[in-house]
Amino acid sequence: QEMASLVPQPEPQRCYEWMKIMFLPKPDGELTQVEFWNLYKDTFLPQQSPVPLLVASEVIKNVSMVFPTAQAMVLNVDGQQKFVVRGVDRRKTDRFQCMWRESCSHPVFESPGLLFDHLIEHLDAMTEPEGPCLWSTCQQPSLPKAALRSHILTHLAGTETPVMPPSQSDQVTLSSAGFPHPTPDPTTRPVPPPPNTKIEYQQATIDPPHTSLTALLCIRILFRVSFVSSEEAPRADADHFGFPGVVDDDADLQSAVEMSPDMELKGEARGRKAFFGVCNLMERVKIKHEVLSGWIQEMLEDSIADP
Repeated sequence: QEMASLVPQPEPQRCYEWMKIMFLPKPDGELTQVEFWNLYKDTFLPQQSPVPLLVASEVIKNVSMVFPTAQAMVLNVDGQQKFVVRGVDRRKTDRFQCMWRESCSHPVFESPGLLFDHLIEHLDAMTEPEGPCLWSTCQQPSLPKAALRSHILTHLAGTETPVMPPSQSDQVTLSSAGFPHPTPDPTTRPVPPPPNTKIEYQQATIDPPHTSLTALLCIRILFRVSFVSSEEAPRADADHFGFPGVVDDDADLQSAVEMSPDMELKGEARGRKAFFGVCNLMERVKIKHEVLSGWIQEMLEDSIADP
């Protein structure tokens, strides 16, 4: 009945009355302007009324005429513009209203199950074995009653408002800053430009002085001693960590062997704790030489993995 009375009305009066039926004032309510326009278009476009539709900008402007506390605004969310209508929300009480086109006057149901049982009564009242769907503006042609029972389920809303998928953004990306929005047909909007992502990082251009290389060798040796029992620890190689001319000191190795196991484990634990404490400093070290840079990266990864 409400739809039948709205369709022939002239604009903008029709738009005013439609908003009063579909929405209500709510201080913290918020709808996107695209959603507002699509609801208006999807309501009246299928009716094929001789009254032309309002353009999107006029529909959005009429919100403040019907709801003085509501207003259209543009928000800046993470650097992107978001066009919303704040201060209104959709009515939720009529989600389970029977929309059968035989002017059903039944009050609003409390659940979709009760509404479905009511629609079955409409189907049982049909005298023919087949018939079309008479739900609102549905254009479904004639179907057998058994098929209609399944079809009417597509018109029933769930008990909760559908949640937008996490991957779907509620922001509208325009092709340019001055492109009009909303538009009567959003599907014809030009494709926006791809995101301009910039990645900035520091890269060493020269090698450090020889004193830094000596310090790195000392740190490398301390790291090997601290992680000697770890599978991730580097093993002594033939070229002595890349520094030729370094000879092994058998006396030091013999004294290390004679250390008690408890003292050795405590020393390793203190060494690992020390390396873990300077991980933030090691992350900032940049060396052009790939092998030496690999040493730092290896020590950093092992220190984090085995603090």
